Amino acid sequence: MTDTPPTPHPLVHLIAGPTGVGKSAAATRLARETGAPIVVADRLQCFTDLATTSARAGAEVPGVCRYWLGDRTFADGDLSAVAATDALVRLVEELGGRYRLVIVEGGSISLLRELAARRAELSWRLTVRLLSPPGPDEYVAALTRRAREMLAPDGPGRGLLAELAALWHEPRHRLLAASVNGFEAVLECCAKYALDVESLDEQPPPERVLERMAALIAERHAEHGFLQHRVFSEIFDSRIPDSGFDERHWERVA
Repeated sequence: MTDTPPTPHPLVHLIAGPTGVGKSAAATRLARETGAPIVVADRLQCFTDLATTSARAGAEVPGVCRYWLGDRTFADGDLSAVAATDALVRLVEELGGRYRLVIVEGGSISLLRELAARRAELSWRLTVRLLSPPGPDEYVAALTRRAREMLAPDGPGRGLLAELAALWHEPRHRLLAASVNGFEAVLECCAKYALDVESLDEQPPPERVLERMAALIAERHAEHGFLQHRVFSEIFDSRIPDSGFDERHWERVA
């Protein structure tokens, strides 16, 4: 009787960090160097109807296999951290049967906290690279530019304002929509300047209001980004330095 060979355990490399610090770009570079697939550990990016707000739009790159935890719409409701982590584990293990290395990129605090809590149960060799935010002024400036692009994107596809307006037409979506980073800043500006949320896509706000929206979105994202960095530094105590990919680092287990 021939023994069945054991199933190989994948190497899993997590690239984690705050909003807008280049996680997707870093994961894409590593995927091109290694041929590994990327799993996006982000609960918001599961919503296909929030492609711009979640930064899912434009993430697909030719020659790179990027997988999301699911394809949902806002009508399906929020994806809990436990359910998202379950989906992440299943997807990584499925891909691990075909690839020696699987890259995970993400910045969801609740999801990565849940993943870290399960580390002892995982069969993977997990390595972690944490990307740090720049200084406050540089970070806010970069996030402001990013927010302006989301408010009025070039090319096809709906911008952040159109995505929010579409959700606001359905009252049962409003509470969850108001909890989304970016949306809550726009809603605050709508209240201040007496703007109708449902018509944001039909009657764009004046330039001065768009500037204020972008600045407020950036401020809120920066606050959340520094919180993300602090939490990730606490829950992942063994990290790969930010200097880049080195094959020798795979023996370091987080």
